[in-house]
Amino acid sequence: MRIVATGDTHVTKLLELPTRLIELMDEADLVIHTGDFVSNELLEEIEKRYNLLAVYGNSDDEKVKRKLKQTEKIRVNDVWIGVVHRGNYLNNFDDLGYKAKELGVNLLIFGHIHRFVLENFGDVIVLSPGSPTKPRQSVASCAIIDVKGSKVEVKFEIIDDIYCGMDVELK
Repeated sequence: MRIVATGDTHVTKLLELPTRLIELMDEADLVIHTGDFVSNELLEEIEKRYNLLAVYGNSDDEKVKRKLKQTEKIRVNDVWIGVVHRGNYLNNFDDLGYKAKELGVNLLIFGHIHRFVLENFGDVIVLSPGSPTKPRQSVASCAIIDVKGSKVEVKFEIIDDIYCGMDVELK
């Protein structure tokens, strides 16, 4: 199964997302969003077009927060996947590894930090897909996840030449 994980989109409409992200989501079996849609309109557009598993983020409006949960969990083949917006991390992501174990998942996908992270904690994978629109200390990104049986392959996908939330033009 092919999954596109994204989050921290911070736009109000689907067509405000980068074209490359929309193309990738069109090819996916499942889209996972880690929150911060910002608008109910974007959530509804994505729900209509894609098979979506999502949580709300700290920047989401009340309509989005009423529709979505803070934590989600799904089984894909032989892999349990958890989704949260943010953990209680300070300087490292160890607590997210513990959160994954608490949820009983093999892969925990989280957002809020607007940059790509991929860490192993023993038999647990912790992943932040980054942000396709407002990256921080990173490039605009998402994650492509292929699940085959109990095997998980994660690929970092650069979406656009946006750095730290700004378009960069070198002269």
